[in-house]
Amino acid sequence: MKKMSTLEKVLVFDGGLGTMLLEKGLEAGSSPELLNLKNPQAIEEVHLGYLNAGADVITTNTFGGNRLKLAEYGLQQQIKEINAAGVKIARKVADKFNRYVAASVGPTGEFMEPMGKLTFEEMYQIFKEQITALIEEKPDFIILETFHDLGEIRVALLAARDICNIPVICSLTFEGNRTLTGASPVSAAVVLESLGASAIGANCSGGPTSLFKVVEEMANNTSLPVIVQPNAGLPQWKGDKAVYSLEPDGFIQELEPYFHIGVNIFGSCCGSTPQHTKAIKERLREHRVTSKPALKAGSFASRGQTVFVGENTLPLIVGERINPTGRKDLANALRNEEFGLLQSEAEIQVESGAHILDINVGTHNIDEKETMSKFINLLQQKIDIPLCIDSTNPDVIERALQIYHGKALVNSINGEKSVYEKILPIVKRYGAGVVALTLDSEGIPERAEERYEIAKQIVKACDEYGIPRRDIYIDCLALTIGIDDKSALETIKALKMVKEGLGVKTILGVSNVSHGLPSRHKIDTTFLAVAIANGLDLAIIDPLDKDMINTWQAASLIAGRDEKAKNYIESNSIKNPEKSDYKKNFRNKDADGTSLEVLKDLITRGSYDIVTALEELLNKDIKPLDIINEGLIPGLEIVGEKFQTGEFFLPELILSAEVAQMAFQYLEKQMENTEDIKKKATIVIGAVQGDIHDIGKNIVAIILKNYGYNVIDLGKDVSAETFLEVAKRENADFVGLSALMTTTMMEIPRTIDYVKDQLPNIKFIVGGAVVTEEFAKESGADGYSKDAVSAAKLLEKLQSN
Repeated sequence: MKKMSTLEKVLVFDGGLGTMLLEKGLEAGSSPELLNLKNPQAIEEVHLGYLNAGADVITTNTFGGNRLKLAEYGLQQQIKEINAAGVKIARKVADKFNRYVAASVGPTGEFMEPMGKLTFEEMYQIFKEQITALIEEKPDFIILETFHDLGEIRVALLAARDICNIPVICSLTFEGNRTLTGASPVSAAVVLESLGASAIGANCSGGPTSLFKVVEEMANNTSLPVIVQPNAGLPQWKGDKAVYSLEPDGFIQELEPYFHIGVNIFGSCCGSTPQHTKAIKERLREHRVTSKPALKAGSFASRGQTVFVGENTLPLIVGERINPTGRKDLANALRNEEFGLLQSEAEIQVESGAHILDINVGTHNIDEKETMSKFINLLQQKIDIPLCIDSTNPDVIERALQIYHGKALVNSINGEKSVYEKILPIVKRYGAGVVALTLDSEGIPERAEERYEIAKQIVKACDEYGIPRRDIYIDCLALTIGIDDKSALETIKALKMVKEGLGVKTILGVSNVSHGLPSRHKIDTTFLAVAIANGLDLAIIDPLDKDMINTWQAASLIAGRDEKAKNYIESNSIKNPEKSDYKKNFRNKDADGTSLEVLKDLITRGSYDIVTALEELLNKDIKPLDIINEGLIPGLEIVGEKFQTGEFFLPELILSAEVAQMAFQYLEKQMENTEDIKKKATIVIGAVQGDIHDIGKNIVAIILKNYGYNVIDLGKDVSAETFLEVAKRENADFVGLSALMTTTMMEIPRTIDYVKDQLPNIKFIVGGAVVTEEFAKESGADGYSKDAVSAAKLLEKLQSN
C-alpha cells in the first residue's frame, strides 16, 4: 500500500476514458463499466496507452459503478464483479510499469435531501457498497471525481474513510466559480480537509483556463495536495463527430499557470488522449512543489461561505436568537413544525451581521432529532452562513452533522468524561468544531485556575481523539455578577489563561453576565469589549442589538484584530443602505400593492410564511388570479434573475419553487373556477435515447411546473418514437430534449426530424452540458436553453410568437 507521502510528490494522472473507449467500439447508450467483464482487453489497452505516455496513476473504469447508475442498464446485481474487475484490470497493467491505481467513484446522478429524495443513510450505503467492492482488489487511491454537490461528496468520503485507510482524493466539477449546487472552492477545501480527504481539487468543467481561479482558491486554503484534471477544452461539432478544442500543445499552454500555485497532481479529463498525458509529463520533468504549512486558523463553512478564526482575524458573532428557551412563540412554532418564524429569525440575524447561527430546537413535547433534521435541511437551502448545532444529545448532534453539507460547530461538551466520550468521536468523524464548557460533575468552579484545569483535561481528551486544537473552542462560562461581583473577572482571567496556555480558541455567551440586573446592555457591551481585548474568538450574542454590534466593531479594532481597520471603516464611514426589515409582520402592510410586494419577497426568500400571507391577501378581497399574476409569478421571475446572475444557486432556486408550488396549490383550493390557472402550455421533456443523465433535465421540469406549464417528464434514454407518441397523446405544444454526452448529441436532430415529420407545428427547445446554441440551430430546434430559468423565458417567448 502506497502511503500519503506519495500524494505529496508531483504525479501525473491519466486522461479521458470515454473518449478512448469510443474509439474501441463502445456503443452510445451502453454501459462503459460492463466492458470490465465483457471486453477487459479494451480497457487494458486504454490503460496501457496512458502508461506508455508517462502516466504515474491510471484510473479504473468504475466511474459509474454505483447501484443507481448500474441499475440504468439492469446491472445492479453485478456491482461487486464490475468494480472488482475494474481495479483488477488496472492493477495488472500498472504493476508491469510500477505505477499506481486510483479507483474511480462518480456521483449517483441523484440529489440527496434537501434538494432530492435520497436520505443520508441511503446515499451512504450506495457509496459504501461500491467502495467495498473496489478495495477488495487493493487500489492505491480512491478518487471521488466529477461531483457537483458538496453534500454528496461528503457522504462518499465518509463511506470511504469508515471502511478503509486508503488515501481518498476528492475532486469536484465547477461552473464558473461554484458547483451546480452552489459550493465555493474555499468551502469545498475546508469541508473535505476536515473530513479526512488526502487530496482535493477539480476536474472536468471546461478547459484549464476556466478552472484556474477555482483551483487557486483551493490551493490557498488547504494544507493538502491539490489535483487538477481539466477537459481538453469544450466540445465542437464537426460533421457527425464531437471534437474537443484543445490539442496537447494548447492544453499545456493553458495549464502553465497551475505550475506556480502549489498544484502537484496533474491530469486531464473529457476529450483528452495519451498525447495530452505525454505533454503534461514532459512539462513536469523539472517541476517541484514546496510543502505547505499546517493550518492554524480555525474555520467553519456553509455550502458557499467560509469564516476563519485566528489571532489576527475578527472575533466572530454567533447569533443566539434561535433558541426556544424563554420564547413561547419559537417553542410553539417548533412543536407545530411551522418554520416560517424560525426562517425569519435566521434571516434577520444574517442580515444584522452574524457569522454563525446557533440552532437550538430543544423544547417539551418534540422529537428533537427529527425537528433538528428538518430545520437544518430547510435552512441550508437558503441560509449561507455556517451553523452551530446546539444540543447535548449525541443522537441529535450526529444526525445534524450527517445532513449538514458544511463544517459546523457543536455546542457543547463539558469536563465530564461520560459526556465527552460520547460526543467527541462524533465531532471527529464529521470534522466539526466543538465548544467545551469549563464545568464538570461538581458544577462550575469559582476560580479561574480550576476552570483552566477542566479546559486542560478536555483539550487532552480532544488530542487523544485526533481533534485539531484549531477546532476546539473553550467556554469559560460567564456567570451573572448580580450574585458574585467578582465572577466576570474570574471568567476573563480563565479565558486569558486558556488562550495563552492551551493554544485553543475561546467562546462566551456574553449576556449571561448581566442576568437579573437593570440596564443590562451597559454591562453586556463592557464585558464584550473586555473579553475581546483578552482574546475572545467567538461571541454568542443577539446580532440585532446595535449596541453590541457597535462595541464588537470598536473592540475588535482596538484589540488589533481588524486589519487596517477594514471592518470598522466599511461599517461606519459610508452610510449603509437600510437593511430589509424581516421582523416587520406581513399584517402591518396596508396597501394592496405593498402586500403583493411582500408576497414577491416571500417567494424570493423561499419563506414558509407564504400561506399566512396568502390568507391575509384573500381577506383583503384580492382575487387569487391577481395574487398569482402580480405576486407569485413576479417573485419567481426575481428568483430566476438572481439565479442567472449567480446571486442564487440551485438550492435557493428549488426552495423558492417549492414555496411557489405550496402557494399555487393553496390558491387553487380557494377558486370556484380553476380554469383561470390552468397550465399555460404542455411540454413533453426528456433526455434523448442513449443518454442516462438527467439531473439538469429534472431541474428544468421542476421550474417549468412552477411557472405554470403542464410538464410531461419522460425521464432519460427516451426514443424518438416515445417522444412522438406522448406528444400526440397529450396534444403537446413543445418538446424539450436534453443531452449530456457527446455520444448522444446526434439523437437531438434525429428526434426533431422524426417528430416534426408528423407534427410539423410542434416546437422544440434543447439543452444539456454538451449542447451549444449553434448546434441547436443546426439541429432544427426552435430555441436553446442553458438552464431551467432560461428555458422558462424561452417558452414564454415562443408561446407569444
